Order: sequence, then C-alpha cells, then structure tokens
Amino acid sequence: MNCKKSNKKIDPIRDGLLSGRALKCCRNMGINSINELAEYVKFNYLYQIRNCGHKTILELNDALVKYAHYYIVTENKKSLDVLNKKNDYIPITSCYDKSSEIRVVIPSDIRVQAVNIFDSCVRASNDDIYDCFIHKYKNLNKLLSYCFSDITSFFKFEDKFSVDNILSSWDLSLDILHKIELHISDNFTIRKCNKTIIIFRDRIKLLIKDIERHYSDKKISLLFSRLDSSAVVLVQSEYNRLKRKLSNRTNRVLAKNNIDYKNIIKFCKNIETNLRRHRSSGAMMAIEITDAFSSYQQYIFNLTDLKPELGKLSLLLNDFPFLDEVLAAEIIKFYEKNGYYPFFRLFYLYFQTSYYRNNTICNKAKGITYPIMSYADISYEYGICKTRVRQIVSEFKKRRFPTQITRNFNQNNYSFLAEDYISIQNIYDLINKSEFNSIDTHFSYDSLIGILSICKEVSIVEYNNQKIVVNSQILNSFALKSALAYISNKINKTTGVVLVPMNKLVNKYTLNSSIDASRITSILTFFLTDILGVKLDNKNNLVLKQKPIDIEGELVKILEKNGEPMSFDDLMFKLNSLYSTKYKFTKGNIKRIIVNSNQISSIGKTSTYSLYKWNVCNLTIRGLIHQILSDSDSPLSLDEIVSILKIKGRNTNKKSISSSIKSAGKYNFIRLKSGLYGLSTKQYSDSYIEADKSNICK
Repeated sequence: MNCKKSNKKIDPIRDGLLSGRALKCCRNMGINSINELAEYVKFNYLYQIRNCGHKTILELNDALVKYAHYYIVTENKKSLDVLNKKNDYIPITSCYDKSSEIRVVIPSDIRVQAVNIFDSCVRASNDDIYDCFIHKYKNLNKLLSYCFSDITSFFKFEDKFSVDNILSSWDLSLDILHKIELHISDNFTIRKCNKTIIIFRDRIKLLIKDIERHYSDKKISLLFSRLDSSAVVLVQSEYNRLKRKLSNRTNRVLAKNNIDYKNIIKFCKNIETNLRRHRSSGAMMAIEITDAFSSYQQYIFNLTDLKPELGKLSLLLNDFPFLDEVLAAEIIKFYEKNGYYPFFRLFYLYFQTSYYRNNTICNKAKGITYPIMSYADISYEYGICKTRVRQIVSEFKKRRFPTQITRNFNQNNYSFLAEDYISIQNIYDLINKSEFNSIDTHFSYDSLIGILSICKEVSIVEYNNQKIVVNSQILNSFALKSALAYISNKINKTTGVVLVPMNKLVNKYTLNSSIDASRITSILTFFLTDILGVKLDNKNNLVLKQKPIDIEGELVKILEKNGEPMSFDDLMFKLNSLYSTKYKFTKGNIKRIIVNSNQISSIGKTSTYSLYKWNVCNLTIRGLIHQILSDSDSPLSLDEIVSILKIKGRNTNKKSISSSIKSAGKYNFIRLKSGLYGLSTKQYSDSYIEADKSNICK
C-alpha cells in the first residue's frame, strides 16, 4: 500500500523516467502523460506509434502495467455526468440550418468512447493538421453534423489551408469514423443492444462508404482547383508524355472510355472493373496503364503550391528540354515582351545541344551552329556514304521539330514571311538584333541560311553570287530559275539590242493561276534589274544587250577575295561560276590576259598566280632553294627546306625537292652528313665535310 501511495504521484512520461526513444515516440504522437497513453491503447496498438520498435513496446507496456491502473480519469468525470443525462442521444443538426429537426443521435452507451476516440486521434496529429482540422471540426458533434447533413460540406475547407493538410484532415475524419464503427462492432455484436445503437452503426457504415465513393473525385477536384493556367498546361503535357509510353491498343481503350488528364486517376483506381471485359488482355493493359501513370498524381500534387513564375519556367522547360534555367528565364522575358517565343533562337539552341546523330549531321551540313561541312567530310567522319548523308539532310523539314518551336513561325510574329522576296542580309539584321542581342552566342549568317533552308514557308534562291529569300508559294507557281536562265541565254546570243515584253516572259513560265501576275512581275523585275542589270523601257519591255566585261579586273577581284595565290584551274573555275550564264571563256584567252597583265604575276614556272602588290617571290623552286641555302649558315634537311618553302607560299614535298636539287647543276648543290644539303660555294664546319668523306670512302 505504501508503494501504491508513492506511485500515484509518479508519471514516467511526464517525469522523463523512460528511455529517450520511448519518450520521443510518445511525444511525437502528442502523448504527454501515462494517462494519455492508457487512453491511446484503448483504441490503437502500440506498434502503430511511429519508430516504436519491439524493445520500446515492451518498455511502454511495462510502464502501463506499473503506473496506469493507479490513475483515474478525473477529467472525464464531469463530461460523463453531463453526457449521462436522461436523454438517450445528443442531437445532430444541419450545420447550415440550426433549427432543422434531429436527424441522427449518438447513443448514450458509446458517447464517452466516441468522444475519447475523437480527442485521441486529433491529439496524435501534427500541429498543421490539428489547426486545419479543429478550425472546421471543433468537436465530435460538429464533425458528425457536417458528415450527416451534407456530404459535399465534409470535403469543403477554406483555401488558406494547403492541399496536404486538407487531405490529411479528410483522412483523419475517416479514421475517427472507422474507429467508432469498429468500437460498436467489437462491443455490441455479441450481446443484445438497443435499436438506437444499431441505427447509429448502420448510419456510420453508410456514411463511410459515401465518403470513400466521393473521395477520389473530390481529391482530383481539389488538386485542379489549386492549379493556375500554366500549371494545367504542364499537367496536360505530362499526361500526353505518359500516354505516349502506352501501346496503340491501350491508347484505343483510353480513347473509347473518354479518358483525359482529369479522369485518368479515377480510371486507374477502378481499372480492374473497367478492363474486366477484355479478359486476359485486360490484366496486361491494366498493369501497363498503372505503371505508366504511377507518378502522375504525385506530379499534380507537387504543382499545387507552385508559384506562377516557377510554373511558367517549369512549363517552358517541359516544352523545351534542351534549355537550362538561365536561358529559359530569358526566353520567358522575350515572350512577355513580344507575345511569342523566339523561333530562330530556339532552333539555334535546339541544334546546339542536340546529341541525336541525324540532328548533328543536318547541323553540320546546313551550318546552323557549326561551319558548313561538305558531304564528303561528314561521310568520312560518321563512316556512312555520301548518298546517306544527302538523304538525312533532305528529310529534315520543320515539321520534324516540336510544335512548341514551330508554331511561333508565322506572319504575325515575322513580318518578312508576308513579303514575296527579301534579302537574307535584311532578315539577319532583324533577327540578330531582336533575338540574339542580349547574349554572347554568335548567330552567324550561315546559321540563318541553314534554319531558313528547313522552313517550307520560304525558299532561298542563289543567283549571280547573291542569296534572296523568296516566298515558296511564288516559286511553286512560277518557274523563276527557268525564266532567269532564258534571259541569260538571250543575252549571250545577242549581238545588238533585243526587246522582250515582260508579260510574255511571265505568261511563258507561270505554272498555275493561283498567284497574282503582278506579284510574279514584281519579283522577276527585281532579279533582272537589281541583280542581272537588265533595263526596262517605258513600255515594260526588257532591253537585252550583251555587255563586255573586264576579265583582268574580275581576276584581280577573285585573287583579292581569296587573299592568297591561286592556281590557274581555280581562277578559271571561279570566273566561270560568276559568268557561266553570260559568257564562255577559253583557257588560252585567259592565259594571254594574265601574261600581259600589269597587276597579276606568275610564281616561277608553275601555273600559280598572285598579285604584284603582295610582293610574293616569283622565283622557281630551284631558285628559292638556292636562296634559302644561301641565307642559312648551316646545311639544311629536306624537311626544313619544305617547311621554309611553305612559309614562302610554295607547297611541295621532299621527293620533288630532291629531284630538283639533283637536276640543278648550275646552283652548286651538295649533299652532306645525314641527308643535309648545302652549297659548294659556302664553307661549313669540318665535322660535316669529314663525315661526308668517310661516308664516300665506305
């Protein structure tokens, strides 16, 4: 008895007499005294306490046996007296209409237990859930009033609470209802009970089923109610991405059931019922769908608390995965300023970060982010034939790329698409200023040409060494290149002056009547007058006459543009490419012009030419070797002679130099030690000469 008296004032949880783990487990559940622990275990198991292991359970059981039975629940005495009135029930009325009649009663036999279940469950929740739950359901009577009066009111919470806390409050309410129903079933089934308890138990069961039936739909509605427009687009995009993982047959099943991004979660929950009619194949499709959309609900949940700015950023990164966050932020700024995404910049960044082989091949062939490479070089690099490279490049069209990039390429965003023709330089200045002015990326002229060559809205016409962007609709309706070739042939055959009516030329090469003739006349006039130099008279006739050209001046321009000496064949090729439509040049005539020129000089006896103003040495190879050896104090090897000749602009090899030295007696070349060469007129160290004599003796 003395022990009992002393133990009455001992509380192992309050006084910290238990192990650290046991105390932490209790306090995490909101249990601060041995009495609260005793109330908790009436309706729960100790192993349900988080992080409560086998040893901790034994320790808590031991504490309950030693101390809990000495405690009397004094705090509930008053509530028992209040509840145990003559009335057999507590009235539960509608939460909207306080004057409505009584709908459900709590039998007096389970009042205290139900209240204790409510208190212990709420007390075990964390602070955020507790605040959310108690804000709406202050007590058990309030909870049951909401549940029985209107099922929709059960799911309604104020927007100030997070989705996580609201869902946890729903779960907490269901947990309380389940435990009340379980308590009734465990304690009032084996003995005769009054009718009020049976009715209350049946009502609770129906209520739980009703809540569980609406739970999934209300949860989805809650999630989507917290999403802004940008986040909804993200969800749609994620749904489409996951849907693409499914087989065609499974996609047809989803389409047949009218499944979209909103009702897919509910469909997955009831998937066995939905696909039961498909027999054995239904099980496989059910597994396929549930696996594909296993992370979908969590993805939506993560978006609910996302800020609008972060939502836009996430949406952009989802549409354009080749961007990083810094570039994505700049793209968003461009969109907010202009109302559309920068097509050329996105295209450029897409190719810059692409690791797909075909994308890289097209990139190198078009020169979008790389310098333009020939098909032969690409073929050698990737180990495929040139025909395959050409096929890969020809298959690249704008439709191959994400619609999020290509949908912005229209006349509203890029006004030059509405024009029949425009120079590439004008487009380059416009795009480089608007889309690339704020970054260090070098968007080159070739990059623009490469991107435009993929777009079906425009075509690039190269004529007389100039590139013009022409509306594709025009080229499909008029044979522009054929018309230009016809005029060039006319000029070549003309000895005097010939007039060609513009209308006749337009009518001759028009392919169909879908395009206004004035548009064709306008673009043809531009090519003939501004590029080809043909004049129009006052009657809109083309005045054709052959103009002599300054061949020497053109050769000088070619050399100046190249910046280094050129072979005769290269000069002829460049000249023919410029005037192939007007003139035909003969090699003899061109050589005669070069020999008599005061500006062009030949290098030695080779067919290589430079300009006099460059001061390039015009000695022969032998003369240059003699000059090199004369300037050197020591003999030189063939490799050294070759490298010096390259510096002087002569490309040759060791075999050619060796032959030149052997056949050039007048230059007094001699061979010394280890393949070194010098001049017999110069004096070298004795070591070179003695070594050479020893070799000769051998």
